[in-house]
Amino acid sequence: MKNRLKELRHKHGVSQAALAEAVGTSRRTVFAIEVENKDLHVSLARKLASHFGCGMDDMFIFEDGGHTAADKAMWYAYVVSYTAELLGETMYDTAKMLEHSGLAASIIEGYDVWHTQGYEYMAEMLTDELSELQE
Repeated sequence: MKNRLKELRHKHGVSQAALAEAVGTSRRTVFAIEVENKDLHVSLARKLASHFGCGMDDMFIFEDGGHTAADKAMWYAYVVSYTAELLGETMYDTAKMLEHSGLAASIIEGYDVWHTQGYEYMAEMLTDELSELQE
């Protein structure tokens, strides 16, 4: 999966050094991510997306319209991470709640539809659903 960091940075007229400073990383890290020699950690991807005013789904390019298992796993991790943040829970506990409720399988099976909505939207829906189940 490729990222759009360089494209977004140029679109917003931001240098690598300025972007690095804004999100609390090094220029070398920004460069490595742009040339795809470094994987983008979820927390840094979230900071970058926020800096550019976009969702994390907008940070990546899915090639050939096909989504690999790794693409789906990464998207699911974003969903779980953001849902955990909204619930004030750990990722581990949130993942367990999703598995026990049967929602995890539904999310993964419906990836082709759900990923177009963005992980934030999905997390908000899940937060509501999990809150109701806990009551």
